[in-house]
Amino acid sequence: MKLSCLIVFLGLVSAAPALADGFNPAPLQQQAKAGDAQAEFELGTLNYVGVGVVQDYIGALDLLEGAGAAGNAEADCEVGFLYQTGSFAQGPPPPDPKDAAPWYMKAAAAGNACGEFGLATLYQTGQGVAKDPVKAAALYAQAAAQGLALDPSSFPLEQLQKRFYAVAYQLTGLTQWSDMVSVAAGGGN
Repeated sequence: MKLSCLIVFLGLVSAAPALADGFNPAPLQQQAKAGDAQAEFELGTLNYVGVGVVQDYIGALDLLEGAGAAGNAEADCEVGFLYQTGSFAQGPPPPDPKDAAPWYMKAAAAGNACGEFGLATLYQTGQGVAKDPVKAAALYAQAAAQGLALDPSSFPLEQLQKRFYAVAYQLTGLTQWSDMVSVAAGGGN
């Protein structure tokens, strides 16, 4: 009996920060569980960032892969990022740009600026694909034409991560970080 009370209490404590800020993830979680691809993308993004929900990289990967399979190019880009950076603090898989490349390619083929940008980072460094500065420059230019330009003051992957944080904060309506990040044109789905 005491253990179940403790579990309920711990559950409330972990949910309290999200609910205290006025964001309730329950409807989004129900929609994602029902297979709504947009909800999977949104909840996957929130899980990756840890905004409005408890941070869960593995859960984020599952949700984002589902949204990507349903045609959400922005989700494809986030999956590519997760594989490229190995943002799996809770377990496998380790970083593998070879696994990132197909996800970025799929997003880029759909005309997604984030996918173009992510794929350009691979071609620029030769990670997961043959190094090709010409392809990298062309992809950066395509992303820039949609408003996602390379910022020389920070690493490209840092720029993508900031983008995902901006999306998460927009989804929840929370104002933290709003002065530090913004979603460039050409983003979204």
